[in-house]
Amino acid sequence: MRSLQIIENYLVARGCEIQKVKDHLVEFRLPGETSRTPGGRLSVARDGSLKMWHRYAEKGLAAGEPWQAAGGIRLGDKSTPALATHIDQLSAAKELSALTKVPKFSSEPQQRRSYDPEQVWRAADALLQSAGFVASRLHGRYSDGTDQKPVCKLLVSKDGVATAFSFRGDIALPSPWREGRQTSDGKKTMYVTGRDLGLDGDLSPPWSSPALPRPAPAEWRTTDLDLNRDTCKSWMAGVTPPADHRHLVKGNAVLDGSELRVYPPGHKFVGTILAPMFRPDFMGRPDTVELCGAQHLMPKVAFNTDKIMAKGSHTVGAFVPFPGLDSLMKAMANDALAPIQAWLAVADKKKPLVICEGVATGLAIQQSGAGNTLCALSSNNVMAVAKWVKQTGMSDLFSGVVIATDHDIGRTEAGRLKSNAIPRALEAAKVTGFALAVPPANSQFGADARDLLGQGGPQAVRDFIASAASAADVEKARADIFLPVKESQLAAEPEVER
Repeated sequence: MRSLQIIENYLVARGCEIQKVKDHLVEFRLPGETSRTPGGRLSVARDGSLKMWHRYAEKGLAAGEPWQAAGGIRLGDKSTPALATHIDQLSAAKELSALTKVPKFSSEPQQRRSYDPEQVWRAADALLQSAGFVASRLHGRYSDGTDQKPVCKLLVSKDGVATAFSFRGDIALPSPWREGRQTSDGKKTMYVTGRDLGLDGDLSPPWSSPALPRPAPAEWRTTDLDLNRDTCKSWMAGVTPPADHRHLVKGNAVLDGSELRVYPPGHKFVGTILAPMFRPDFMGRPDTVELCGAQHLMPKVAFNTDKIMAKGSHTVGAFVPFPGLDSLMKAMANDALAPIQAWLAVADKKKPLVICEGVATGLAIQQSGAGNTLCALSSNNVMAVAKWVKQTGMSDLFSGVVIATDHDIGRTEAGRLKSNAIPRALEAAKVTGFALAVPPANSQFGADARDLLGQGGPQAVRDFIASAASAADVEKARADIFLPVKESQLAAEPEVER
């Protein structure tokens, strides 16, 4: 619907984040909003009339022209003020200030403090360990000391709020932890802010100011230079992986490892494949990326995994690009920054840019001729990478952009998807407007592009990427995935070792 596209463009231009678009309703987050469930709602009627409100804004929204007061929206036993206008009056062509909540007690703009996520992480991590939890080898997971199995998870939002929850469904932490909202599956959570942790923070612009980009705090800008130097030195040693390396022959697919490197003889990780990771430049420059760590692809399984992030790596927004990884590494300055042009110069822009998860998956897509790839390393990271591609205009340089997901359709006994990989990819496709590719319905549970390559050769991978369609069309075509839980009668399936 054209009206919904106009609404999305308008909200994005005001710094809002689109969460969901369904029928006549758009759900969105305000700039800086960290709630798990977005509070913003904007509905459109058949005659083009618009109504906007926010579930958590007791005094309503500050929106300016062309919005007018439109009474209240009843939410349970409370009411929140609504605003109204017509779709023909909405425009994103002029400069717009950010949408905000109307101040509850004061009409004067107030300054508040923002907190560096890295500082919050370290403080919250120390707080959990002081409460008796033991950090596991998996980043952000903690055991209770009785065994090594993780029982607790820590998350920190980009706005500096730390949230902890237990895999057992309940959690009790001492002050300054406070009780938070339950997760979607009913687990109790607790949270702390930077202020709770005694951090200084940085003064942010007043609430009424436009949402302007600003450089990240100094500590966030600092990468692990020792790790970067080791990564660069090991890469420049130029040792390519052996043809029979575990990660090049899994899934009955043989991959070419010439675009990767292994740690050289004498290194403590000798024989492990080194996959350098990059992230967007901290100053927001669209023509520059930053080396931010490395993923290790090990020659054998250790501690129940054959993949692990190098200690000191930053994973948020990170990706591994193909082809041209070597070009980026050789163009790097000061062991950190590299011009994105070094990658674009070797990419085939006549083919689509494919955002996928794993490194081997990306190699399978690129080497089959299906497209250029950015490997986001995790389904949790697909949204961040997709938004960066959209916001920098990189999407306009390629014949198209495809978000390719794994066939993670296994379900629990209750009928819920075991993995959120496909829903996350679907959400990213909706937010960015990129096409979505899901492996064919007859693919095995958990299959990715590498599995398709092993089973059907390069053409199977090319067909997979070529099948990409809009998020809405994929939802309709793959009702077996997106049916509500109550309607789904699918049995639980065993996990597949990846």
